[in-house]
Amino acid sequence: MYTINLAYELQDTPFKVNAVCPGYTQTDFTNHHGTSTVAQAGERIVKYATIGSDGPTGKFFSEEYFPEPANCPW
Repeated sequence: MYTINLAYELQDTPFKVNAVCPGYTQTDFTNHHGTSTVAQAGERIVKYATIGSDGPTGKFFSEEYFPEPANCPW
């Protein structure tokens, strides 16, 4: 909900506000049992952190669980 509220507050600015799930990542936190590498998780985050001005805002993306179009319905 905070993502949607912040996106609404910033709708007249060039900022995009989205939530991104990196996926089940192979880290110490998951005892290295994840389905994605750290590099793959990082690519997902960078993709949406560098989204263009024509990109979406106020969305939740989870490419691992919702591959196309990756927009998870909330």
